[in-house]
Amino acid sequence: MKFICSQESLLHGIQIVQKGISTKIGLPIYNGILFEVSNDNKIHLFATDLEIGIDYYIPAQVIESGSVVIPNKIIGELIRKFPEGNIEIESLENNNIIIRENNATYKILGFSGEEFSNFPEIKIKSKIKIKQKIFKETIYQTIFATSKDESGSFLSGVLFKIINNKIEVVATDSHRLSYKNIQGIKPVPGETNIEKNSTDEIEIIIPYRALSELYKLLSDDEDVFTEIRVGERQIMFILYPDGRNNIRLYSRLIEGQFPNYHQIIPNSFKTEIKVNNDDFRDKMERISLFVREDLNIVKMEAINKKENSKIKERCEIILKAESPSIGEALERIPCFKKGEDIIITFNSKYILDVIRVIKADNILIKLNDPLSPAIITPDKDKSYIHIIMPVRTD
Repeated sequence: MKFICSQESLLHGIQIVQKGISTKIGLPIYNGILFEVSNDNKIHLFATDLEIGIDYYIPAQVIESGSVVIPNKIIGELIRKFPEGNIEIESLENNNIIIRENNATYKILGFSGEEFSNFPEIKIKSKIKIKQKIFKETIYQTIFATSKDESGSFLSGVLFKIINNKIEVVATDSHRLSYKNIQGIKPVPGETNIEKNSTDEIEIIIPYRALSELYKLLSDDEDVFTEIRVGERQIMFILYPDGRNNIRLYSRLIEGQFPNYHQIIPNSFKTEIKVNNDDFRDKMERISLFVREDLNIVKMEAINKKENSKIKERCEIILKAESPSIGEALERIPCFKKGEDIIITFNSKYILDVIRVIKADNILIKLNDPLSPAIITPDKDKSYIHIIMPVRTD
């Protein structure tokens, strides 16, 4: 194998695919990047931990075809420290790799490309297209609610339920649940927001890590799409499917049955509070400094303001926290309320997690009683709902 390519394109390709590497696998060869060279003046870069994999093609002047696996850490750092210009890479016998840049020569010990698991063939049962900006926002608003337990249960992944022209996306760790409804049809020249080649309802659970790495690769561009190809036990995401710089990420799917989340979402509420999101977040962050380290408990009271006001819905939220080792804290936040006064206790971390991913100016907090699930949602966006279980206290 022998080729010449630019430092810039090689570094860019390495930085993309190295997100597929995990040190947990324990096999040295999978701490490396597969370089495959054919005669079409492209270099195929691929990295995997056998659970997810990412590949990318870079342009190059191909002198001799072949394949080799180069350790990620040394090749990434070395190429990053080279100046802009052309770099020559050649693999010799025993998988020794020679890297030449102007008058510099480096020799790296590599692995056989034939012993590396290549990008899998996926038998596709459904294919959709979705705008990258919407997809990125959806991951951002749901992924934090997954369980960090990596046992492979449905709690450690995110459900994607594809129903005709919409996708329901759900994540839960059993204490909270994030739900996003992506409606499918918006006028995009030559495209629809979601395209599916099957009318069957499909449910898949995508692992946290796959979506976490995918999020880092997605663009905020309104006009860029991602193609999603769903297989029986695997899924593939193709970024920029209509352009030259295709990035592909594949992942194994989590097997299991996701619970009926619609049964968890309350249909009616005794109390509905509207509050400024920035104000609520800032004061929740301050008072969280005083919570007990083991429970993160913050007590929230929503009561009508006792003042002469023509606005009957004017109220205030009172936040209280205390810690035996730190002290006590109290915050007051103006708000508007419909319904009954309420006192309820939450894990402050769970509250902060959701209000940090909501970009709306105002949020709605919908409640029933101190032991029933609460809903937090943007005040003008019905597509996103977050459910939090309160903390039971004596």
